[in-house]
Amino acid sequence: MTTAIDLGAALDTVVANIAAKFPTFKTVAAEDEKREQLLLPAILVQVSELEPLPDQDPHTGQFPCLVRFEARIVMGHRTATVRREVLKAAGALSVHIHNSRLGVKWGGATVLSVEPDEFAPKADQFDIWLVEWAHEACIGDTYFVDSGATPTQVLTSWAPDVSTANQSKYEAL
Repeated sequence: MTTAIDLGAALDTVVANIAAKFPTFKTVAAEDEKREQLLLPAILVQVSELEPLPDQDPHTGQFPCLVRFEARIVMGHRTATVRREVLKAAGALSVHIHNSRLGVKWGGATVLSVEPDEFAPKADQFDIWLVEWAHEACIGDTYFVDSGATPTQVLTSWAPDVSTANQSKYEAL
């Protein structure tokens, strides 16, 4: 049985994990959090896609997918050697993420890209790098209930010698 993933709790855990690793950043937050101003330097994290993985279906009723993340490292142009510093931060974040579960019970991260984020026209006073990664996960509840005793031994027999009356005819596998 696979563990169900709550995406909201997983995002909170990922943000807390990154914040703990990078305490010098004034803001480490999910991009959907409301804020009056953005204190720099900042790392903004979001889930960008749930990519279906039909070949990985565990047949538990859960949805197998790649949970894709994006983190934007934002530094102001007043930072000394800003291009070098944002590059170093993107590299350090990538090292931290690589093969990590970031506190969530899903597959280890695969870093997909680390590059300047050129698609933020309002951010001309900032230097921004984008780190993208993905985790394999099964989201949703499983059909199976984890109650009762788990068998420790498997026994077999051939019909008609089955049932509790024929226990002596069973063989261990």
